[in-house]
Amino acid sequence: MLPKLEWLLAVVLMMCKLGPSRGDDFPSLISANASIAVILDREYLDNQYDEILEGTKKLFERILRDNFRNGGMIIKYFSWTSINLKRDFTAVLSISNCDNTWDVYKNAAKENLVIMSITDSDCLRLPLNNAIMIPKSIPSTGTFEELPQVIMDMKAMKAIDWTSGILLYDDSFDRDIIARSIVALSKESEDVKPLSLSLFRIEAHTHMWEKRKAIRKVLLNISTKHIGKNFIAIITTQTMELVMEIAKELRMVNPLAQWLYVISDTTAERNNISAAHSIISEGDNIAFVYNLRRNAQSCESHILCYVENLIMSLVHGLSKLIREEKAVYGQIADEEWEVIRMTKAERKDEILKIMRADMIGKDTCNECTMWKVEAGETWGYTYQSAADELMSGVVSTHKRQVSLLDVGYWTPQDGFIMQDFMFPHVVDGFRGIHLNFYSYHNPPWQFVAYNESGHLSLSHGVVMDILNELSRKLNFTYTILIAQTNLEYVGNITDDANNTVFKDAHAMTTDIPSEILRSLMDNKILLAAVGATVSPKQKKFVNFTTPISIQTYSFIVSRPKELSRIFLFLSPFNFDTWLCIAATVFLMAPCLYVINRVSPFYDHHQRSSTIGLRKLNNCFWYIYGALLQQGGLYLPYADSGRIIIGTWWLGKKSSFPANTMLSTFSPTPVVLVIVTTYCGNLVAFLTFPKIAIPITTINQLIRNEQGVSWSIRRGTLLEQFLQETDDPKYVKLHKQAKYVSEESTKMVDTIRSGHHVHIDWRTNLKYLMKKEFLKSDRCDFALSLDEFLDEQIALAMPKNSPYLEVINAEITKMHQFGFIHRWLGSYMPSEDKCSNARKSTEVENHTVNNDDMAGSYYVLLIGFSMGLFMFLVEYAWRWYTKSKEQSLQPYTE
Repeated sequence: MLPKLEWLLAVVLMMCKLGPSRGDDFPSLISANASIAVILDREYLDNQYDEILEGTKKLFERILRDNFRNGGMIIKYFSWTSINLKRDFTAVLSISNCDNTWDVYKNAAKENLVIMSITDSDCLRLPLNNAIMIPKSIPSTGTFEELPQVIMDMKAMKAIDWTSGILLYDDSFDRDIIARSIVALSKESEDVKPLSLSLFRIEAHTHMWEKRKAIRKVLLNISTKHIGKNFIAIITTQTMELVMEIAKELRMVNPLAQWLYVISDTTAERNNISAAHSIISEGDNIAFVYNLRRNAQSCESHILCYVENLIMSLVHGLSKLIREEKAVYGQIADEEWEVIRMTKAERKDEILKIMRADMIGKDTCNECTMWKVEAGETWGYTYQSAADELMSGVVSTHKRQVSLLDVGYWTPQDGFIMQDFMFPHVVDGFRGIHLNFYSYHNPPWQFVAYNESGHLSLSHGVVMDILNELSRKLNFTYTILIAQTNLEYVGNITDDANNTVFKDAHAMTTDIPSEILRSLMDNKILLAAVGATVSPKQKKFVNFTTPISIQTYSFIVSRPKELSRIFLFLSPFNFDTWLCIAATVFLMAPCLYVINRVSPFYDHHQRSSTIGLRKLNNCFWYIYGALLQQGGLYLPYADSGRIIIGTWWLGKKSSFPANTMLSTFSPTPVVLVIVTTYCGNLVAFLTFPKIAIPITTINQLIRNEQGVSWSIRRGTLLEQFLQETDDPKYVKLHKQAKYVSEESTKMVDTIRSGHHVHIDWRTNLKYLMKKEFLKSDRCDFALSLDEFLDEQIALAMPKNSPYLEVINAEITKMHQFGFIHRWLGSYMPSEDKCSNARKSTEVENHTVNNDDMAGSYYVLLIGFSMGLFMFLVEYAWRWYTKSKEQSLQPYTE
């Protein structure tokens, strides 16, 4: 028993050591000293190697003595970069060229080491989440050459996240600087995507007008449609102003374009770019990166100074972690500590976080180099001031100016430090500003109702749904101002179970209320929250977005009624078919009579020639009886006669004895086809009643065969179209039309009676049908099959609004995702029993009734009457014959 317990205890201890531990098999900072690998590349440092090595040793000795009192550090020095970093190191500090620095990083990152590097300029910065890298900045001939490094860091730190761009550069720059800048933009790494560049050079000219001409020529040759709208302009201050003005004139600056101006000829004493303020306008995406260099006796960045900063920050990070670990370690058991203590990766991340916080803004090693980043906050500033005027009613004479945001800076030690986005509106849209929009009651686009406080507000509608989505995607809040128009309809609305509103469902979209139109023309509102018809007349004053809906015109007619079913039994065949059948019967009887009459068979066999089919009337009744599937009393004995009968029928003998001459036969192929076709069609006509031919197209309407009149809603786009068109069909439609403002009860009753047709939006006609159905619970109306003249409904915007393309892009996405279709469908009339008949000519299945059988009764009555009449004729003839025979009899005694 005891050996089993010992074995179980051993397994548990093993699991405790291997399973729960989160230490990744490395010692804690409490139990072991931190270790650092210091790589000083002798080949790279060359003559400075000994000086740097000695200085680094002294720095470690002093900083550890003065600042690292709660722990120790093991330092190992290497003069080459190809070393084994799989030892138990905590950090690595390297001073080498760019390629070797990246090699060291790749090896150290696998071991989760804290990586610190000092390297060349024009080196792509190591990933921020894994390393701290400082590129040297050494002046050449008194001019700072850090511009390529600035551009490279800007791209590496994702201040700009483009896949393609257009580079404009001033010809006055040194070619080497431009070439290095191009390489900086094109470099890629594991976290940085390559940037596809299109290069355009601006020639340097002495005279201003020549330079303006050269800039215009360059910008005109840029095809933004094919190479994008992202611009980087590496230019001087003077050239920047010209480029901004000309690009604005050519409409190359808009909310979908991004312009980054990199200006290198500014200094800390002379950096005023306020001249650009007057050029920046509403909707521009513009950012500036400009130089703030200082004049000093020495602008060289000393390597040992950066080494000191890195070591000091590392020591601060280690000291803080050791203090925190000791505070926790003293309160728990060793086993618990092994479970909860940091992994090597977590410790690395925490140390880097402390080091960055300790170093940011404290680049004491570089007294000269600094670049400032500013971005224009332009979206909505015009409409915010206009909104204040709308709310207060006071027109302000002070024009609000665009502001520049201080979004960050660049130094060699810190790289790009961004407090905001380079292009804030590209990421954050309108950045949460509050806007005001005008609207009015016009279902189903916008519904105005009284809110809980008794004030009018836009409660719902398709436009409201679109506006909510726009505010979410473009990041703004809003208030709806109700225009003083058609308010008499508000509060007098009839809803069904689906909150479908019928009152004022046909309100106008063709004419925008003057109050809203004036605000758009004065550019006081971003857009009008109304569904408006896109018409040439309105386009003179305002602009329109991508259509939110396409409304087609149609017309409403009385639902077609069933035709009289008295002569239903004649419906399976048309008149020509009935004539042919009758002609066949009348032709076959004489043919049969002649064949039987002249056949020598009867004389040869001494058969009677005065009975059977040798009499014409017997032949006629035989043919007629066979057609009605009744057969006949007589059969031809001659083969010739039988062949004639065979062409009319083929059947089998009945059960009567042959010598009685009462054999009957079943229907023949000819008769079978006729009778079967008739019976099948008769069933169809009984099941699906025939209805009157409805008016379903414009061509049928203008032919006016049924003598109906028609009306068109006044003030619509259709009215404008009919007044201007020269199409004969629509000219006739216009001349005979009556224009009405609304659907009166009298007009609706006239439509119901089948004497009138009303032309309007198909949507409005559906509302009308729904309203009449709720009143009468009958389906009295039908819509035409024709849908003509597409009318576009869109949102209205100021004439020269810079945001038209932005709004259009969002509306297009709503269409693609099906949002607008769903929103519009939610305001359409709910389904009812009239909705099942999707076409005006459809009917439901029918049960046979007395109306369907009336024709049969009439035929029976007519037949009986004719039979009775013939009986009376026969009786009269018999009486006449007998009386005549008696009168002619000779007298005898």
